Amino acid sequence: MLSVSYDPVLVTASVLVAVMGAFTCLRLTSGLSTLAPAARRPRIAEAAVALGGGIWAMHFVGMLAVSLPVTITYSALPTLASALVAILVVGIGLIALHFGARTQKRILIAGTLTGLGIVAMHYIGMSAINGNCVIGYRPIGPVLSTAIAIGSSILALELAYRKRTLAMTALGAVALGLAISAMHYVAMLFTVFEASETVTFIAAPSLSAGLLAMIVSVACFVICGLFLLMAIPVESRAPATEGPEPETGADTDPPAPAPRVANGSAVNALSGAGAKPDSILSKAHNGGGPYERLSDPSISGRIPYERDNTIRFLATDQISAFRADGHYTRVMNGANEFFCPWSISRVEKAIENSPFIRTHRSYLVNLKHVAGFKREGDKAFCFLEGSDEVRIPVSRSRMSDVQRALGLA
Repeated sequence: MLSVSYDPVLVTASVLVAVMGAFTCLRLTSGLSTLAPAARRPRIAEAAVALGGGIWAMHFVGMLAVSLPVTITYSALPTLASALVAILVVGIGLIALHFGARTQKRILIAGTLTGLGIVAMHYIGMSAINGNCVIGYRPIGPVLSTAIAIGSSILALELAYRKRTLAMTALGAVALGLAISAMHYVAMLFTVFEASETVTFIAAPSLSAGLLAMIVSVACFVICGLFLLMAIPVESRAPATEGPEPETGADTDPPAPAPRVANGSAVNALSGAGAKPDSILSKAHNGGGPYERLSDPSISGRIPYERDNTIRFLATDQISAFRADGHYTRVMNGANEFFCPWSISRVEKAIENSPFIRTHRSYLVNLKHVAGFKREGDKAFCFLEGSDEVRIPVSRSRMSDVQRALGLA
């Protein structure tokens, strides 16, 4: 068995490359819920290239950090295939996470796919090695590395998507970068290199392993940096005049996820509504003019939303619920959701004389549209009328108020 050693500088570079790719991916996907489905796809493609490319670059730099007593080379086709597999599998995981309600199940699916993409990339990349050695794998290696990749990927996504702040995104990126690196080096720990019986002459590479690793690392950082500059995450472009939603009472529950329906998926607007913050509705909202008069509910009595690049309106009695979405709000009309540029606190002022009640820091519900109420231990839900049963969470601190409003207490 051949002895294996590692260059600590290149090992460190490989970990940093993985963290940078993970951070770029998670940052690019911030705020995608405010975009229409068609606008999400290119951003997801960029994020998949950033993370998949970062996974591949980490593996490549990590392999260049390996020092063996024999010369090895890499076949071009398997090396390219490993990069494409990583990008493709990561892209599928991101699509599963960003098209539909972001439930715990979807995070598990996305984390599992990401972990499998990391593992597949590693072993396809290992098959590209040529030289005067034979590679073998101890059985525990693939099993343990797969478990680490999947488990750590799920944990990283859970951290990053629990609260989409820059700090949590960075924490999730570090966790995901370490997961990618841990999978690689654990797999290498249980990889055996043995001298081959026949010796083949292999010309020394024109570039040293250290120089090639630095080139790949710098290229990865430059590409990720360009992605970040060209596609600033959506929430960072939110109007400065709209601060975070002020909470009028302490909720004991954490911010709720998007409402779940009977079939377990989120209900999208009929038109795929979900506009960019620089859409015509937001420009009108921030630019004043005739639209500014809509801030007086006594004049309008209606709530603006955007669909098909057009400003439209819904009367408050047609609205079943409002859901906070960062600096903006989602207007729920039955099983449909539409983008509204107002914050949840501004909406609450506009409907103060309407039969709405705040059930949670993120939700306002029209009592006339409540078709049912259910309590599950310390949790409770209001069910909205309609063919699809939409559940609206009720926080513990507001449960008694909601029950009284519904005549249940």
